[in-house]
Amino acid sequence: MNEMSSYLKNYIEVVIKPLVDNPDDVEVFASVSTKTVIVQIKVEKTDCGKIIGKHGRTIESIKVVCLAAKNTQFPNDSRRVVLEVLEDENSDFSYK
Repeated sequence: MNEMSSYLKNYIEVVIKPLVDNPDDVEVFASVSTKTVIVQIKVEKTDCGKIIGKHGRTIESIKVVCLAAKNTQFPNDSRRVVLEVLEDENSDFSYK
């Protein structure tokens, strides 16, 4: 794991865990490609709304803070940061 992905993974965990009801179930995956840093967040499905927030405001704020942290630690790196909240594929949503 590269230094940037490790840093962002740990940073996002510190930001996300206080927001959710089940902090032990938070999993963060970070990968770095040539132009993008992808951070994937997996939480309990009951906590998914807390991470996204009303109209996506919480996740957008987390993206801004994550990008600021990346730019502070790695100022010469021009890659953009993408955050994804992974939803449980086995959820019990019904489409009617």
